[in-house]
Amino acid sequence: MMTFDLFNTPAEDGTYELSINESPPLRFASPGAALRYAVKLANQRHQQGLDYAINIEGGDGRWRLFNGWRMCA
Repeated sequence: MMTFDLFNTPAEDGTYELSINESPPLRFASPGAALRYAVKLANQRHQQGLDYAINIEGGDGRWRLFNGWRMCA
């Protein structure tokens, strides 16, 4: 299973971080750009019959599973 973790708080440089399988994070100009990238990769995995999870950190620090990828793809 591939996991995508999108952090709520921007990094010190103002970018938004997306970690894939707990790797060093990729940086994006906005949370929307990071989410679009995660959805794109998740959609590719889905088409290949592979599992994935997109986790989004909320403003309260809690992590939630993102289920709306079909609306964004």
